[in-house]
Amino acid sequence: MRTLFGIGKKVPLLSVIMASFNHEPFVESAVRSVLGQSLGDLELIVVDDASADGTWARLSSISDPRLRLMALPSNREAHGRNLALQQARGRYIAFQNSDDIWAPTKLEQQVALLEANRQAAVCFTQVNIIGADGLPLAGTYLDGIFRDSALPRLEWLRLFFEKGNCLCLSSAVTPANLMRRVGGFRGRLVQLGDYDLWVRLAGFGDLLMVEAPLTSMRHTGGGNLSAPSPAAIRRSTIEHKEVLLRFAEDFLARQLADVFPETIDRRLTPDEAVLALALSARGRSVPHDLFADHVIGAVMDDAAARANAVQRYGAAFIRDFLTLRTRIETRHVAPGEA
Repeated sequence: MRTLFGIGKKVPLLSVIMASFNHEPFVESAVRSVLGQSLGDLELIVVDDASADGTWARLSSISDPRLRLMALPSNREAHGRNLALQQARGRYIAFQNSDDIWAPTKLEQQVALLEANRQAAVCFTQVNIIGADGLPLAGTYLDGIFRDSALPRLEWLRLFFEKGNCLCLSSAVTPANLMRRVGGFRGRLVQLGDYDLWVRLAGFGDLLMVEAPLTSMRHTGGGNLSAPSPAAIRRSTIEHKEVLLRFAEDFLARQLADVFPETIDRRLTPDEAVLALALSARGRSVPHDLFADHVIGAVMDDAAARANAVQRYGAAFIRDFLTLRTRIETRHVAPGEA
C-alpha cells in the first residue's frame, strides 16, 4: 500500500474519512472543500481504491500537513472507509465522498450542535444535488430522496424500517467512540453500508440535522432522470434485506415495542417481538418479504419457538409462511428490463 504524508503530532478534534475511486475531475475540489473548512482542527484521511485514472496524481499534488493519503494496490482489496477509521485520531468522524462538496461552515455548525447534545449519535445537514459542472441539478432519481429535518429517535427507526435510507453519507458527523462501538461499516454491503450504519447509530442516540444545505452531492450518472442499473437494483434488494435484519438483533429487538406500539405488544419477549414485526412486514416490498421469510423460517426451525408461534397465531401461521415463499420475487426486475 502506498502512503503519503505522515501523522501530525497534534491530535485533531475531527477526522474526515474519504474513499476515492476514479474521480480525477472532482477529487481535488472535494479535498479542498474539507481543508478549507472554518473548523480547521481536523485531519483528512483519503483511501484511494486503486483508481485507474489520474485521481492519485491529483491527490498527491495537494500539500497540507492535515492530509493523509493511502492507496490500495487493487480495487476492493479492503474496505476503504473502515481502513481509514482504524487510522483516525479525532474525537469526531466525518465522511466525505471524493466528488462531493461542503460549504465552508459545515463542520463547525455540526460539531457545535453535537457538543450541545452530547447524547446524540450523529448529525446531518440538508443536501443539494449538483451536476458534473457543480451547478444545481434537478430531474434525477435523487429528487426528494434526502430528509431535510430531524425526527425523534424512535421515528427515525420506524422510517428506516418502513421506507429505507433517506440520509446522505457525506453530510454526516458522528462521535468516534460511538462509531467504533457499532463496529464501523459492514464489509459485505457495497451500496447500503451507510443505511446500515444509520440504523445501528439510531439504536444508541438521537439523529440531529442542521437545517441548511451545507452538503452538495454530485450526480454524474448519465444525465437527468438516470437511475441505478438493474444489477445495482438487484444487489440493493439483497442488501436492504440484510439491513432490515438489524431489527432482529437484540439491541434493537428490545426497542421494537416503542418503535411500533400499534403492532408489537410490550409483553412480548424480544424474539416474539421480532416475529410480530416480520409478520406485519409481509407484502410491503421484496426486501421486507425476504426479511419476513428469514425470521419466520428461523422460528419454524426451532421446535419451541414454532409451537409458541402456532399457539399465538394459529396453524395459519405455517400455511402463510409457505404461501409467502410462492410469491416472493426471487429476481427483482427493474423498469424497462426484460
